[in-house]
Amino acid sequence: MRGSRQQLGRDGSALTRYSLRMGQLVDRQMASAALIAARQEAEREAAEARQAKLEIEIANNALREEMEVRLGTQSRLAYLASHDPLTALPNRSLFSGRLSAEMEASRAQGSRLALLYIDLDNFKDVNDTLGHAVGDSLLQQVSVRIANELRSGDTVARLGGDEFAVLQVGLSGSNQASALGERVIGALGQPFDIDGRTIFIGASIGVTLFPDDADAVDLLHRNADLAMYRAKSEGRNCCHFYNEAMNQEVHRRAFLEQALREPSVMSQMHLLFQPQIDMKTCQITGVEALLRWHHPEQGSIPPEEFIPLAERTGMIIDIGAWVLRESCKQAMRWRDAGLPPLIIAVNVATAQFRFGNMPRLVATVLAETGLPASMLELEITETGIMHDMHVAAETLVNLHKQGVALAIDDFGTGYSSLSYLRKLPVDRLKIDRSFVNDVTTSEDAAVIATTIVELAHALRLEVVAEGVETAEQAKFVRDSGCAFAQGHFYGRPTTADKIAALLNRAPDLELAQ
Repeated sequence: MRGSRQQLGRDGSALTRYSLRMGQLVDRQMASAALIAARQEAEREAAEARQAKLEIEIANNALREEMEVRLGTQSRLAYLASHDPLTALPNRSLFSGRLSAEMEASRAQGSRLALLYIDLDNFKDVNDTLGHAVGDSLLQQVSVRIANELRSGDTVARLGGDEFAVLQVGLSGSNQASALGERVIGALGQPFDIDGRTIFIGASIGVTLFPDDADAVDLLHRNADLAMYRAKSEGRNCCHFYNEAMNQEVHRRAFLEQALREPSVMSQMHLLFQPQIDMKTCQITGVEALLRWHHPEQGSIPPEEFIPLAERTGMIIDIGAWVLRESCKQAMRWRDAGLPPLIIAVNVATAQFRFGNMPRLVATVLAETGLPASMLELEITETGIMHDMHVAAETLVNLHKQGVALAIDDFGTGYSSLSYLRKLPVDRLKIDRSFVNDVTTSEDAAVIATTIVELAHALRLEVVAEGVETAEQAKFVRDSGCAFAQGHFYGRPTTADKIAALLNRAPDLELAQ
């Protein structure tokens, strides 16, 4: 019994130890499994972390690339917004910013700066004859030549078209600006070689100084522009400095332009008449109607001042129609008064000739006034005819069919084609006063005047010498074979009543002063 209990005790202990070992084994297995699972989870999390990091890096790289592209695009856009794409020079916006900054620096330093406007002469001819590609190449070469004449602190910009600007800083006086202008003119006066073509151009330069002429960016630009146009008007290929008189001219021109648009302007206009003389008989055979403007505030406005303004504003068409109508009315008054027959000559502006439908206007005015067509002469400038020869020829033919006389005014100044001249229905040539004025002092002027008379005779045309002011000039044009003349020597422009008085004088009374 005791043995059985001992045996049972031993078996129970073994079972207990077995159970313990099994429990320990299970625990180790579970711990191992948990460790493996934990390790796997850690590896998975590490892999996910690496993947996330990689994705973040990829995203960051993509973002950096996008930012670089955007910054590059913005930089390019900013560059294009501030530079001329053809020449890579600063454009007007960037140039004006630099001008403003240099003005501040100049104030602080007590120095001067110069703004030069450079406009190429006859550049349009290059584009029209050789094409825009050649013109672009020329502009690129021009920009290089201008830049080569500048110091390191100066700036050249392309403002647009064929216009450039230079900012010259740190000046002590105007001589440096003048010297730069002359250097640029010299550089641009040298021939350009473009695709095997030799091209010559010139440049007109306007210069304004800070702070002498203006203290604001926009005013400096305006001043330089005014000076540049003055350089063009004085023969081109030269350098001209701004002065206050130009500003006064601008204000006066603006005032007159506005005054020309006022409804009351025609009430301020009146006509004077200058006799045209038969050189053999010294009798008045015709008169030229001349427009005059007496402004209520400004007084008498010279024709050479307001006529170009009227042409530029388009007012010349209405004004010219008024002149034609009033001239024909006056000619009828003289005729109705029983005065000797008198041809009245009326100037026709280029704009009238091109856009004013002159044949219809003339027919209407002649019908309204009753003036015979044979008593009306229309004077068209050589330049007006040459602007579009085919249209001019058609218009002249239609006018000639109505019976009016036709004269080419200012002949010798417009480079007319003689081949066309012989085909045009023209009755008279009027020798420009610039030749007549010099016939006794200039051999060249004398030769030109004589040649025009001979040419007219060969074409069976009458000749009128304009601007005869002295007895010597009158003798020259008479001896050269010129049949008619007008000018101060024979009579200044005067009123209709005084013309009537002259016509009532004895036929053999000489009209010279």
